[in-house]
Amino acid sequence: MNDFDRIGTALNFVPADDRKTWLRMGMAIKSELGDSGFDLWDGWSQQAESYKNGDARDVWRSIKPDGGVTIGTLFHEAKANGWQDDNTYQRPSPEEIAERQSKAAERAAREQETIQRERQEAASKAAAILKAATPAQADHPYLIRKQVAPADTLREIDASAAASLLGYQPKSGGEPLTGRLLVVPVKRGGSLSTLELIDGDGRKTALAGRGTKAGGYWATERLPGGNGQGVTLLIGEGVATVLSASEATGHPAIAALSSGNMLVVAKAMREHYPAAELVILADVVKADGKPDPHAIEAAQSVGGKLAVPEFGADRDPGMTDFNDMAVTIGNDAVKRTIQSASAAGNLWPEPQPLTANHAPEPYPVDALPSTVRAAVEEVAGFVKAPLPMVASSALAALSLAIQAHADIKRAEKLHGPTGLFLLTIADSGERKSTCDGFFTKAIRDYEAEQAEAAKPVLKRYKADIEAWEAKRSGIKDKIRHLAKDSKPTDGMESTLRDLEQDKPEPPRVPRLMYADATPEALAHGLAKQWPSGGVVSAEAGIVFGSHGMGKDSVMRNLATLNQLWDGTSLTIDRRTSESFTVQGARLTVALQVQQPTLREFFSKSGALARGTGFLARFLVAWPASTQGFRPFTEAPENWPALAAFNQRLAAILSQPEPIDDDGALTPAMLSLSPEAKRAWVEYHDAIERELASGGELYDVRDVASKSADNSARLAALFQMFEHGTGAVSVDCFESASRITAWHLSEARRFFGELALPPELADAARLDSWLIEYCQRERVETVNKRYLRQHGPVRDGARLDSAIMELAELDRLRLRKDGRRIDVAVNPALLEVPA
Repeated sequence: MNDFDRIGTALNFVPADDRKTWLRMGMAIKSELGDSGFDLWDGWSQQAESYKNGDARDVWRSIKPDGGVTIGTLFHEAKANGWQDDNTYQRPSPEEIAERQSKAAERAAREQETIQRERQEAASKAAAILKAATPAQADHPYLIRKQVAPADTLREIDASAAASLLGYQPKSGGEPLTGRLLVVPVKRGGSLSTLELIDGDGRKTALAGRGTKAGGYWATERLPGGNGQGVTLLIGEGVATVLSASEATGHPAIAALSSGNMLVVAKAMREHYPAAELVILADVVKADGKPDPHAIEAAQSVGGKLAVPEFGADRDPGMTDFNDMAVTIGNDAVKRTIQSASAAGNLWPEPQPLTANHAPEPYPVDALPSTVRAAVEEVAGFVKAPLPMVASSALAALSLAIQAHADIKRAEKLHGPTGLFLLTIADSGERKSTCDGFFTKAIRDYEAEQAEAAKPVLKRYKADIEAWEAKRSGIKDKIRHLAKDSKPTDGMESTLRDLEQDKPEPPRVPRLMYADATPEALAHGLAKQWPSGGVVSAEAGIVFGSHGMGKDSVMRNLATLNQLWDGTSLTIDRRTSESFTVQGARLTVALQVQQPTLREFFSKSGALARGTGFLARFLVAWPASTQGFRPFTEAPENWPALAAFNQRLAAILSQPEPIDDDGALTPAMLSLSPEAKRAWVEYHDAIERELASGGELYDVRDVASKSADNSARLAALFQMFEHGTGAVSVDCFESASRITAWHLSEARRFFGELALPPELADAARLDSWLIEYCQRERVETVNKRYLRQHGPVRDGARLDSAIMELAELDRLRLRKDGRRIDVAVNPALLEVPA
């Protein structure tokens, strides 16, 4: 299947009735196929009941190939409507692309020649009609209906005479223009380009010829010379609008003759009259009475003022422009409104709320114990990773080093481990591995020292086990020979049983850090090698996207990890190898996962990931990326804060682990001091109140229900790190509760977005990024190319979709200047609350 057929197949799944979708599909096709794509788009367009060939051709001509909508938008829309790509599409080779570009260039050149010829013919016929026409009279039916006087620049001619000069009958919407025609000369670049013809019933048309009206305008009078110093120039859409405005104010006025032409005409006037005051006369949208966005864009682009007609609260939907205002209210009201026109920058509508867009809160770094905080700030200053990610690496190291030595008692019969599960949602390249490396140095050094110290013991074990296996093999051989000779084997069987009781046990050598182990392999290591460990990984897709997380085994693996967090015993039954039981083990998990991977995990596991409480156990962080804002700095010669942090961890790790004869940990049980217990109860109850239907935490009640447990765990880690054993102080608990409350806010923010469809989730992420970027950089616009390179949504089709969603909510606008496209953020979103 070639690209043309693939696009055509996908397009057939998209309804053609919605005009916005119809236009986007045209833009997508033209960006990929150029003008050769018109027939494909036009054929699809004919499905719509509102289809008009002339309209389709006019719109196609107005579309720019680099208009910002790519073919990916079309495929995205088609998939949303049930299309499935059969994957047989092959991208064209460089030679095919070059040939296609060559043919497209040839077609474009021929098209340009045709357009130029049509323009010349239109200009020639326009001059002939203008010469034959007479000055417009005040009794022209159109002028009477609009209650305006003719300007000196208007002419009129009979429709039959015009048809004779043109060689065809001018029509509007398929209906011929009749009677006396108002002749409106349209100029472009100072020269006559075409005419707009208006009959007594208000039917309008321009002379045939492509591009003759684009960028053209009509002026109510001869425009002044000079740079426009002291001149106020009005720019509106229609003839009647600018006639009414000029009559009311006495200022010269220009009609752009269509809303889409306003920007080009305004820019041309600004270039010609750099010192003039330009006032853009907006029509209002019939449906809601808001000013036309084209007029707003025109005023903003030239630094002009925007005048909006006012009709009061009971506006008739048919009242949309300054001519309507003059007819119904009067010229004095029109004059006052235009004189009070304001800068267009203040005319943003109130931004509509974006569903589930909870603003991120600053990370409470001051809540960390002083030694931990200093190390976090020291590492963050050099690595320039997101601060919550750096802090999570430090907390993971605390958890991994301390969890074997202390459990925490929250209340009577409420006690458990101190190990933490931490999850950072971030893109690849955020430097989590680097952060982990800084904070786990003491742990890795401890592992290396223990491995070195265990070498003689391992050698003895190797010799002992080989000797034992040799004895066992010999006994089994004797049993086989005796059985073969039909002799008694009772004695040798008894010897074998005795030997099995004397099997050498492998020495336990501390292994604390795992990177890519499956839950079952992790459990085996905790049961057989060392009862305290941690999964520390910057590629959590290994966990969330592994084969072990398939539908058949997802429940078992989630339950395994849940039980390890809980610190309860679990038995792993195997069919092909030895079953085993994990007793008294402690686990830390610190993962980084990309949002698409996590979404896929949720999709595969369905409700299990949250229904089983797996994700509820995690302290979630979803920080803004720092990529693009990390200039190179030399590493400091000394790291005093980090050294102090690792020295404290090394001291804790050097303490003997409390392991019983069965290989299970028996950590010391820390309790909360009376003051800390009261603070914990208050924290617990405050969360509990918000779990009810309608409460702030109702949608994340699974995560919130574990927050009090996590706050106690973290408080115990702070107590052990800062003071060693003893009752957990209220200071440690209050610090811990601030941090766990922040993680709860992050979980609420992330899971709220996760519940959205992907396109709305993209919009929410883009919205947050734009607001944060603009506030930080003190700007209101971001170049779209920069946004695609550095923003949170980098797929072109998804970015276009997210931008459209936010534009419809009045949260942003696109501003175009030639080939440059900027994204402007509604200033109301950038105001910092007092």
